[in-house]
Amino acid sequence: WEALKEIINDQVNEVNKSNLSTIIYELLKYNIIRGRGLLANAIIRAQIRSPSSTPVYVALVSYIHRKFPLISELICKRLISSFRQTYQRNDKINCLTTTKFVAHLINQNIVCIFFK
Repeated sequence: WEALKEIINDQVNEVNKSNLSTIIYELLKYNIIRGRGLLANAIIRAQIRSPSSTPVYVALVSYIHRKFPLISELICKRLISSFRQTYQRNDKINCLTTTKFVAHLINQNIVCIFFK
């Protein structure tokens, strides 16, 4: 379990525009259905750490959504939950980064599927 967590975190933290397809291929080698919560947390944390790379993380979620819609649904639910928490705590920086991620997911037609 810890090994899967470490692998997922390493792969998500390495992702950028130039190696996105390679990282996706590497992630699909592992059991990401079993580690879907780990993957969701890793993507959300990486996006909060690097808001300028939001389009790359959205592309990653978009590809995952085509293969495993349950994982992208989990990411959307956790993002909305995170938004609520940061809004209530009046944490402007994290609230804006979460909003930016959700907005990009809406543009990619990922969020609207789950909340109709």
